[in-house]
Amino acid sequence: MSVEQMDGGDGNFFVAARGWRYPAWKESFYPEGLPVDWQLSYYSNEFRAVVVPAEEWAKADIREVARWQEDTDKAFRFFFEVVDLRNNWMDFQAVVALLAGQIGGILLRPTHCDSDLTQLELSLQRARQLAPVTVILPPGLTLSDAGQHRLLDYGVVPAWSAGQGAPCWRPGLLALARADATVRTLRQWREVVENCLSFGAGNGTVLLMIEGEAPDIEALRMTMTIADMLSAAEVLR
Repeated sequence: MSVEQMDGGDGNFFVAARGWRYPAWKESFYPEGLPVDWQLSYYSNEFRAVVVPAEEWAKADIREVARWQEDTDKAFRFFFEVVDLRNNWMDFQAVVALLAGQIGGILLRPTHCDSDLTQLELSLQRARQLAPVTVILPPGLTLSDAGQHRLLDYGVVPAWSAGQGAPCWRPGLLALARADATVRTLRQWREVVENCLSFGAGNGTVLLMIEGEAPDIEALRMTMTIADMLSAAEVLR
């Protein structure tokens, strides 16, 4: 099945794995003997986007990042994860520039932060200059009113995790849904996709990120098939 066929019915809805280099995928996804350098190209033939983990792009040199562009179609999207609040934004901008036109967004994922998000202020400023931004808040952090207003001021929508009620998304440039191995059944995956599609046309981009020690390839395929079916049903109404 081609990338175009697995579009999900909506050019603003992307399903992506967090990363593409997993030893387990050598048996469950990649053909036997496929060189590591060819894995991204193989992945991009089936899926429309990937989340680049912070440790992945941080260790990549300029030549490798340039190969990422060469190995993917212009319609393929990269979403970059940024963890370190002391991130060298000049170096990061150089990486982003090599993938001009293919950057879907930036996922700010601080390991710690204050409830007012003052520690995140600089990262929000720098990231918003480069691409649409979303924030994955540290576990257990409850935003203060000041923190919520800060995100509003930047037009940033916090990430939603599957299984934690319905998302409280508002119009923004990028909305992120997170799912892992705790989502198992076809019905659960359908509910996740329905929540993503409920963001509404014209509100911005929705990214469904499937993560874990080795993201489930069948889950990636299933979610795009479900999105395609739901979108087709909506058109027929």
